[in-house]
Amino acid sequence: MDDLTFETLEKVAIEARILVDLTGRKTINSREIQSAVSLVLPGELRKHAVSEGVKAVTKFCSNDSGGNSRGRRTTKSAMAGLQFPVGRIDTLLRAKLKSYRFGKGAAIYLAAVLEYLTAEVLELGGNCARDNKRTRIIPRHLQLAIRNDEELNRLYQGHIKSGGVIPNIHAILLPKKTTTPHVMTAAPAAFGW
Repeated sequence: MDDLTFETLEKVAIEARILVDLTGRKTINSREIQSAVSLVLPGELRKHAVSEGVKAVTKFCSNDSGGNSRGRRTTKSAMAGLQFPVGRIDTLLRAKLKSYRFGKGAAIYLAAVLEYLTAEVLELGGNCARDNKRTRIIPRHLQLAIRNDEELNRLYQGHIKSGGVIPNIHAILLPKKTTTPHVMTAAPAAFGW
C-alpha cells in the first residue's frame, strides 16, 4: 500500500512542479495541488478527491488557532480532521521538490487526497477478501480490486508486489461449444426397434 501512496504522491508532485514552472512562481500551495490532482486522477476519483481536499483545507483554516484549550499542541492532521500524517507528507514534498516553497495548505490537501485514495483501495480490497472468504487483506486482494475497477486501474497501471495476475483465458484457447445438440440421424427401424 505504501508503494501506491508514494506513486500517487510523486505523480501529483511532478504535475504541481510543472504547473508552477508554467506560471513562473516558486510557491506551491493548495491550488496547485488541486490542479495537479485534477490532472492526475481520472473521472469520479477526481471529483471525490478534490472534495476531500477542499474539506480538509477548510477545516484546517477554521481551526488555525495553533492549539487546543488545555495548552497542548495539536497536530496539523488533527486540525484538518485527517488520519494521514500531514507533517510527513510535507517532508516528502519538500524532499521531492527542493527548490520550491510550499504554502501551508499544500501538504494538507495532498494528505486528504492520499487518505481518500487509500480508503477507496482498502474498501475494494476488503470486499474482495470477503468474497474469497478471508478476513485479512493481502496484496492479491488489492491487485484484484484495483484491476477490476476501471478508474483505479488507469491510475495504478504498474504491478503490485505479490499481487499475482488477473485470471484470464483468451477466447481462442477455450474449447469450442457446439451450437446444436446431436440428433439421431438413423431411423429407429435400422436399430431393430
